[in-house]
Amino acid sequence: MRLGLPVIAVGCAAVFCTACAPVPVSPERAAELCREEVGLADGVQGRVGVGVGTGGGKAKGSITVTDKVFRPQSPDEAFAECIDRRVSGKPQPTTFGITIGAST
Repeated sequence: MRLGLPVIAVGCAAVFCTACAPVPVSPERAAELCREEVGLADGVQGRVGVGVGTGGGKAKGSITVTDKVFRPQSPDEAFAECIDRRVSGKPQPTTFGITIGAST
């Protein structure tokens, strides 16, 4: 009976780890998912938003800088690498960065 609890714990851990693993997708689905990633191919991405509502004008913006600044890729290279990674079910590489934003 004492052996049962560790076996159950290991089994549960294996199930949870498998659930977090990347799942291979079709090339079409990979292309959809990779379009946003390509924006950070050179390590810098910015966003700006402006709108008017009943409360008046609103504006917001942000800039993201990642460690890809030190090893930039062309958008085509980043897109091809992303599709290959997603189709084969490989995990996304770890990147480090910062996003700074403001809104009014």
